[in-house]
Amino acid sequence: MRRPLLRLPRLGLRARLSLGMVAMVLLITLGVVTTALYFVKRDMQAAIANEEFERISAIAEAVDQKFLSRRTLLKSFGDSVEAHHLANTAQLHDFLVRHTSLKDAFASVAVADTNGDLVARLSGTVLPGRINIKDREYFQQTVATKAGVISQPYRNRLNGMAQVAMTEPVFDEHGEVLYVISGAINLSEHNFLGELASVKFGKSGYMFITNTDGIVIDDPDKSRILQRADAEGGRDPAAELAMAGFEGATEGKDRTGMKGLYAFKRIGQTNWVLGCIYPRDEAFAQVERIERYTWAGALLLAVLVGGLAFAVMRFQLAPLTRLHEHMRVSHAASRYVPMTELHPEDEIGDLSRTFDSLMLDRQTAQERLKASERLLRDVTDNLPAVVGYFDRDQRCLFGNKAGLSVQGKTRADIGTMTMKESLPDAVYQQLAPQVTKVLGGTPTRCEGTYDRNGKEGFFECHLVPDIRGGGETVGYYVMTFDITRQKVAERERAAGEARIRTITDNLPALVSHVDASLRYTFVNAHVRALHGEAEPVGRLMADVRGIDDFRMVEPYVQRVLAGEAVTFEKTGYSTRGTSQNWYQSHYIPDRDTEGVVRGFYAMTFDVTERKRAEIRSAESEQRLRGLTDNVPALLTELDRDERVVFCNGRYESWLGIPPASIINRPIREAVGEAHYEMRKPLLARAFAGEVVSFEQTAKLLVGERTLQTTYLPQRNAHGEVVGLYILANDVSDLKQKQMQLDTLAREDALTGLPNRRSFEERVGEAMARSRRSGNPICLLFLDIDYFKSINDSLGHAAGDAVLKEFGRRLKASVRETDVAARYAGDEFVILLEDIAGPHEAQLVAGKVLAAMRPAFVLSNRTLQVTTSIGIALSEQEDEDFASLMASADSALYAAKKDGRNRFMMAASRFATLDVSVWPRKESVAR
Repeated sequence: MRRPLLRLPRLGLRARLSLGMVAMVLLITLGVVTTALYFVKRDMQAAIANEEFERISAIAEAVDQKFLSRRTLLKSFGDSVEAHHLANTAQLHDFLVRHTSLKDAFASVAVADTNGDLVARLSGTVLPGRINIKDREYFQQTVATKAGVISQPYRNRLNGMAQVAMTEPVFDEHGEVLYVISGAINLSEHNFLGELASVKFGKSGYMFITNTDGIVIDDPDKSRILQRADAEGGRDPAAELAMAGFEGATEGKDRTGMKGLYAFKRIGQTNWVLGCIYPRDEAFAQVERIERYTWAGALLLAVLVGGLAFAVMRFQLAPLTRLHEHMRVSHAASRYVPMTELHPEDEIGDLSRTFDSLMLDRQTAQERLKASERLLRDVTDNLPAVVGYFDRDQRCLFGNKAGLSVQGKTRADIGTMTMKESLPDAVYQQLAPQVTKVLGGTPTRCEGTYDRNGKEGFFECHLVPDIRGGGETVGYYVMTFDITRQKVAERERAAGEARIRTITDNLPALVSHVDASLRYTFVNAHVRALHGEAEPVGRLMADVRGIDDFRMVEPYVQRVLAGEAVTFEKTGYSTRGTSQNWYQSHYIPDRDTEGVVRGFYAMTFDVTERKRAEIRSAESEQRLRGLTDNVPALLTELDRDERVVFCNGRYESWLGIPPASIINRPIREAVGEAHYEMRKPLLARAFAGEVVSFEQTAKLLVGERTLQTTYLPQRNAHGEVVGLYILANDVSDLKQKQMQLDTLAREDALTGLPNRRSFEERVGEAMARSRRSGNPICLLFLDIDYFKSINDSLGHAAGDAVLKEFGRRLKASVRETDVAARYAGDEFVILLEDIAGPHEAQLVAGKVLAAMRPAFVLSNRTLQVTTSIGIALSEQEDEDFASLMASADSALYAAKKDGRNRFMMAASRFATLDVSVWPRKESVAR
């Protein structure tokens, strides 16, 4: 068994104040010492930093002077070269060798021509073309700018030394660059910095040089020269700051982690940054020793002063202890009794008297508050809403009668139940996100659903944060209203709007409503698609349609706003802008209950096809003109009981049925019993949720037409089918075009004869008739003799002319009941039905041969054309077209082999006949 922890006794105010005074003395003493030490330490650190920065600045100035002196030396040498006009490289080399002062200042000095070839060096000889520095950036900059530069660090190609180069141009008499003098400085030798390289900062501090690109120029570790400062790992934030442009002193760590005091100075002649680091342990050793002695003395002084302050505070606060005891007793009493002890004439006495006065005022205020609370509860209990207040922990601190009755709670539960416990779980889950918002200080509102005696109910909840003086949200107010009736009404209205929207979106027209201020308040899907991403609703007609189009329709707009129904036509261009279209618009006034025009309805149809048909055919003008006045479709809406809820005016113009006469009547009565029974299975499928589409031929007032009818299920918000939309479109013109296309697909375009597809269909039908009647059929297979030679010698145009004339003569050679067709290329076929025997087929073949005998007259010449014919006669009832065609083809081959310009019968139970000599005397015209 665990032993209970010891509880420390609670300290009284007098003890706390006494201890507080001691703590205050201690804190003040420590604060004074800390402040004094801070300023002393800061001043000493500033002095060390300033000294370090001054030293590094002096070194940077010395380096600048070294660069300036070397630049002056190079400039003087360049001026001498210009003055002596040394164009000969040998003279130039000798002249360079004589200037020994350059050797003391530079590791090497060289002269290059404008091609980058070295022509002279201070030490050694230069072989032409052996060394070229044209690719060096410092050389390119000197030639381009015609001024001396200090290069970026680089490695010498000959000796591998890390160097920088200083350059000066030498000009000819025309001011153009003749030579470039370059002096190299070795970065790894001390002759550049001289005595500056031995400068130390403390015992272990050091100096280094980098450029602003992070390349090490000089460092105690010579292996790092020409490397990036971060190449060996580890960051140096202070050095990175200096590379970015900082100058001065700062604290930081080097890449090895050593803390130190940095100083940085930029060198004026180049982009070098001169830096040094003074180890912190060495720089601030004396400051830290002074700080330790100071803290020891301060602690001793604080202990002595604190003890004296503790004794004085205990004595002075004795009356306050007695006042505290009186306050504790008064807190437990039901009514306050003023303090009987005489109040001292000091601050504590004033506090006692003030406490008596406040407690009496509080007692009066509590009685008034109770009366106000009773009034507030009476008011909220009679509100038709749920009212409550919850703290940050969602604990209920107030709830009216309606709110408590939600879960059967009473006032005794206030303060003990949470919001989750006071509401049904489904309702609380809907409000949980809003509670999170309001506890964040944001007023919010939401709508939700609840179980209303087994039915769906709706509520609207407002949550307002209780934000106190410091901006803290300590709780929130809740007010909830029942909006079931409003929601049910909105749903019914939305269902009606959805029905209208579906009807208008399925009409092949632009439908919209415009108010009296000429702003769109409604558009159907076709209008939205016409205007793309720009939403027309809420915008002016002139803005949506464009000013030119609006001016065209403005007179009609003024007439409809005056109360007149207007119909007019106008032209426009298609969405691609490639063809002119015609549109018919209907503007109908929208009047309120008092007859005042508050806007108008607009319906626009694309009547381009009708207009174009009027131009092509005057006979159809009257029919097309009537179509522009109405939607070219029968539109009907049925409810679940198959009653007609809506039908458009096309019923009267097409069927002679006034729409008003069938509204609210069953569709069975409207269309007739026989028609209804025929469509009943399709209606059942549509009411089951299927989109049903079919075609039918109907006798309308305008004549017999083909209608394409579609049954579209109408669904409510839950996806249930509550009715049907019936759309019947006139597709007669489309059917006619399909028939024309079908005819073209079966006719040879060149000869006008049936093509292969059409011929094979007719052969199939003929063979079926032959099998039923027992009468044989005959197939004649023809081709034009030497047709390839005609094409090759005279061209395809002549060949086409021969084929066309051949087809004409062939068609004239047979009966109207016979079928002559172009089978392929120069191959033709003839189908004979109900023939008496092979003799009749031979007569036809002879007639064809005779028809081809006259010369063919072409555009520029005449031509003798002959044909060869193979004849096959069906002999068996189950004989197919392929075998019959094969027999005719064999006979044709035999006719060609025998000399062409003749016909041959296929081998059969009849003897094979050869009629190559034509005509015969016994031939009789058929």
